[in-house]
Amino acid sequence: MPEKTTKVVKGFALVLSDDDKLIPSQRIIGIEKTLPALKPGQVLVKMLATPVNPSDLMYLLGKYGLTAEDGAFVGFEGCGIVEAANAGLYGKWLTGKRVALSAQPGIDGVWAEYAITKANLCLPVRKALSDEQAATIIVNPCTSVCLVERAIALGSKAIVINAGASQVGKGAIRYAKLKGIKTIATVRSAANVAVLQALGADCVLLTSDESFDQSLKHWAKKLKATVLLDAVAADDTPRALNAMPNSSTALVYGRLTETQDALGGLFSVADVIFRDIRIEGFWLAKYIGDASPLQVLALSSKVQKLFAQGIFKTDIYARVGFEDFAQALDHYAQHKSDGKVILVPNIT
Repeated sequence: MPEKTTKVVKGFALVLSDDDKLIPSQRIIGIEKTLPALKPGQVLVKMLATPVNPSDLMYLLGKYGLTAEDGAFVGFEGCGIVEAANAGLYGKWLTGKRVALSAQPGIDGVWAEYAITKANLCLPVRKALSDEQAATIIVNPCTSVCLVERAIALGSKAIVINAGASQVGKGAIRYAKLKGIKTIATVRSAANVAVLQALGADCVLLTSDESFDQSLKHWAKKLKATVLLDAVAADDTPRALNAMPNSSTALVYGRLTETQDALGGLFSVADVIFRDIRIEGFWLAKYIGDASPLQVLALSSKVQKLFAQGIFKTDIYARVGFEDFAQALDHYAQHKSDGKVILVPNIT
């Protein structure tokens, strides 16, 4: 029998609009609603902390890889305590445990007091991790690890990372250094150059420099960088690939160009045909969906170990409650490299 619930919970719901002038806080609304009964395979989680990611911003625009539903709670990942389960032995084992969780596609998100998701999208977390750090271990760190390991599988000796000061970019720099892979990071703010150099990036280039394209071509050739980790898309993809060696591959995992443009990406047909340039997509939700439970647990264990070793750490800009979330959301949209905004539903 489905687990019954009569909880009325508060959260932020999506307000769909084609008006590209709306800022993120104008695309959400605080609401209360009654949670449905748990279906087989689902668990109920009391949320402790949940971050804002670039993917959340794209979802608010209706341009993410999932159908945006007007009135649905938003937010893709977080940390919480499993309070109830309708998911067999694994669900019973999870009950009472603190977990990192992903939202179930097509179901309410996690910017709320409580969330419903699939049991297999919940990963028990180490006691040493704070709620805020635990809330961020899935989307960005797992993506960093998967991207670097894909670059290694492609035989690249070095990687180019655009949006290098993003959380995925920083994680990729740290993990690549651990694996002996050289990194060329590109940034838009001069303030981030020294930051990424301190993290261990072998080369940091400012995209606004007049010599940027020539410098990227020089370093990509010198370090044999044949993989681009692309979070930006639009003009950045062909610009970077044009400076990289033949037979390079772009791993496109994001679209930081937050526009209403339906395509959002560009590439040179001539490069694909004559220079053997390749473009691959990476979406963590699909990776987790295709992986076995043991593979997912192994990835989680690896990432949590990297946090415990101090190799991974998510930069936190602010912890806020429901009242201050809208303002903090707009700040994050304009200043992502400042660090994550974390919604703490029961903040005191």
